[in-house]
Amino acid sequence: MFGRLFKFFTLCLLAWAVARWFLKPSQRRSVHELVSALAIALLLSAGLFCVLYWLGWHTI
Repeated sequence: MFGRLFKFFTLCLLAWAVARWFLKPSQRRSVHELVSALAIALLLSAGLFCVLYWLGWHTI
């Protein structure tokens, strides 16, 4: 488990460094908006699945 978290952290750090070095500030803003929208969509999706599981839809 620790190895997977370390790989994920390393990948995120590498993506952040690439975005910081190679993108202009205006491009960084658009990437930030995209990542924020994806994070919100993932949270909403996780919430929806938790509600469906709580309502008894265990076999989805």
